[in-house]
Amino acid sequence: MLSRAIYRFRQFWNAVFSQYCKNDEKFAALYLRPQELAIFNQLPGFEKKHSVVVARKMLAMSRLHLDLDPSKMARVGLLHDIGKVLERNNVATKAVLVCLRFFLPGAYEYLAEKGRTNRLFRKIYLYKYHGELGAEMLEKIGVSGDILTAVKKHDPKNEPPAGDDPLELALLKRADSSL
Repeated sequence: MLSRAIYRFRQFWNAVFSQYCKNDEKFAALYLRPQELAIFNQLPGFEKKHSVVVARKMLAMSRLHLDLDPSKMARVGLLHDIGKVLERNNVATKAVLVCLRFFLPGAYEYLAEKGRTNRLFRKIYLYKYHGELGAEMLEKIGVSGDILTAVKKHDPKNEPPAGDDPLELALLKRADSSL
């Protein structure tokens, strides 16, 4: 539990102090298709930065697995949190959601389900289901296959790691949880 708390503190610190910069913009533009980039650019800066960091880790991991397409791995990393465009969160709101999920998981689950129909808890619902919602968004613009699967199932709280996970998904879960 202490290691998860330290990880979350580091994640918060990075969200507050890391800046999405021109090099990150160029990186995203290099790997994303125009429609994907248009949606990606709707994310807040801290979420875009997080996605670029994950994508760079995915690229590094792809070098160890020659059967994986590096461009596809970068796209998976960049798009994995695309459903968060629906949340419209800032760092403070995100911190509250992360703490709620971490310290009060029962309340988090209950409020997330309430958020399906109750606007008051909608952000919690969107946060919990951002993977599935992001996959739906991407499918509408023609994204398919392993990328959709990885985006939809990347949250280990919603989709615990399984032995039959596609390699892209397993690597995404590792890259996303090791920041």
